[in-house]
Amino acid sequence: MVTIKDVARESGVAISTVSNVLNDVGNVSQETAKRVLETVERLKYVPNVNAKYLKTNKKNTIGLFVSSVQGDFYRQLVQAVHLQCKINGYILNIYVSNENTSEEIYSMIIGSGVEGAIIMNDGIGDNYIDRLERLNMPIVFIDRVYSSERISSVTIDNGFGVTQALEYLVKLGHRKIGYFHGVDNFDEKARFKAFTETMERFGLSVEEKYMLNGFFEEAVAYSEMYKLLMRGGELPDAFFCANDEMAQGCIRAMTAMGIRVPEQISVVGFDDSILAPLYRPALTTVHAPVVELGSKSATEVIRLVRHEGDDSGISLKLKPSLVTRDSCHIVTE
Repeated sequence: MVTIKDVARESGVAISTVSNVLNDVGNVSQETAKRVLETVERLKYVPNVNAKYLKTNKKNTIGLFVSSVQGDFYRQLVQAVHLQCKINGYILNIYVSNENTSEEIYSMIIGSGVEGAIIMNDGIGDNYIDRLERLNMPIVFIDRVYSSERISSVTIDNGFGVTQALEYLVKLGHRKIGYFHGVDNFDEKARFKAFTETMERFGLSVEEKYMLNGFFEEAVAYSEMYKLLMRGGELPDAFFCANDEMAQGCIRAMTAMGIRVPEQISVVGFDDSILAPLYRPALTTVHAPVVELGSKSATEVIRLVRHEGDDSGISLKLKPSLVTRDSCHIVTE
């Protein structure tokens, strides 16, 4: 078995330096850190996770690894995970990484010393899955569909939700439907894929000029919609927005330019945030079961930690549901 001493010897550094690199602590130059990490990968070195547990005293601790904690989605998610951990006697530690590389996020996970990990971070690439597998750490992904002996996934069935929304718009008589993209992550990819496939199923064209990008942010969506309206020309019958914040930005821009929602254009969001029913008009949106996502992901990682059941991972998809409010209208032409 490869040890940390082997990595230190092959890298030409002290054992403490290897430890600092793997735990992302201490003052280690980029060049040295790169050399150590390359050696770790070449030798297929796996840190002794059990030793980390003893050293850091983090038994009975679950780690939630996310790229952000901003917004209603993450608030609901964190609260649901925390509640299940508390009920089951586990402490929840939250690790936030935004601009970090896959290697840095991986090092954060292995250096945390937690018994199980819940991961929602597109920053860690698929090529790191094998390395996570070798840790033999119970893991639940909530940002990708995956399962193996010690890894499960709990995800929202984005495609089902988008299909529901588009079927509703088509039933109302809408034929030209625009789309607001979010950032290029798991949810966005699944939502846009379902959008294009459903449009094709109904024989409707996906027009590039109505494909806008709001990066999941209200202010950006407002700006992009405002620019579209300033250019003039024919508008679509409706917009599907990949989250509620962009839907609100879209509506605000239309209102500022004298476009009436829903009388002239319908708008649908995704998430069913706490503010969705308070928007004017109240937003028709796809309810994402975020609380259930947090609760079930925590329950599943604890099951894996405790070796309950057949001890193998599962892949669970949660069904969203359409919530109809006031931001859509029936086409009477």
